Amino acid sequence: MTLQDLAKELNLSIATISRALSRPEDVASLTRQRVLAAVHRHGYAPSGTRRSLRTQQTRTIGVIISDIRNFFCAALVKAIEDEARANGYTVLICNADEDGAKEETALRLLLNRKVSGVINCSTGANLDLLRAFQKTGAVLVDLDRESGLMNVDTVVVDNRRGAELATQHLVDLGHLEIATIAGPQHLSNARGRLAGFEETLRSRDIDVKKGHVQFGNFLQESGYQSAEKLFSLSPAPTALFVANMEMAAGVIAFVREKGITVPDEVSIVTFDDSFWARYMDPPLTVIAQPVDKMGQCTMELLLARLRGGKPAQTLVFTPELIVRRSTAPPR
Repeated sequence: MTLQDLAKELNLSIATISRALSRPEDVASLTRQRVLAAVHRHGYAPSGTRRSLRTQQTRTIGVIISDIRNFFCAALVKAIEDEARANGYTVLICNADEDGAKEETALRLLLNRKVSGVINCSTGANLDLLRAFQKTGAVLVDLDRESGLMNVDTVVVDNRRGAELATQHLVDLGHLEIATIAGPQHLSNARGRLAGFEETLRSRDIDVKKGHVQFGNFLQESGYQSAEKLFSLSPAPTALFVANMEMAAGVIAFVREKGITVPDEVSIVTFDDSFWARYMDPPLTVIAQPVDKMGQCTMELLLARLRGGKPAQTLVFTPELIVRRSTAPPR
């Protein structure tokens, strides 16, 4: 492909495309993005010595997942890969393990692999690195969590609404001693879930007790440790909203070990659903996310960006309360 071919496709002058590739600061931001998207779409990079382009095509999409052990994350990856494969792309998966340093390492790896785009479930990586990644022309899409970047496609669930549904359900059952195990507050989804929990209690004139808000890191062990702190309180909470399924697994391990019965002594509702939640004894009440649709739409946004599509947009999906037998009125 020559610069002339690229100019014809984008309806731009050869000079404009040349500046976008060699002196991007001299070109309008939207024009530069169109040129870089086309370069990546065709899998080419400037040759430097000739007025032509050489192939460096990978047709590979990188996915940085926050925790591959998490059923929600695994389901997202499957949905993304199904959509990618249907469009002739392969997927390279990196597990950040809820660690910002590992996320940064994965970004550098994917940059070196010259992937066409990256779907990122942010764990709090350095924004400067994300901006540098964007400047290469590779497409970046935020999934599940907002990285803080401007002008980037984003797919999330309404975390605040999900927490409101969970908390309101516990209040309607008659609980007053309601606690939460929140996620790390540098993550947008954790902040939204905590805000929804606190606002719902306050709207019903129920105090948010300081000891009733514990913070985990979205991993199982932190759920166990937080439950240990909550059930050392007097009085202990009669109801618990857990901000994700991995931490809920830690809570379940703790209450079983201590002989605390669910829902007789404590009602539990958790954000996320998984295949094993309905087979628990008792089955877990959950806030479910439309995982398959979220993964599919994320890949569609990325492909649209590669094709020079619409300006960046944010898709917010609606969560659903699924009531099972882990919640009941307090004794």
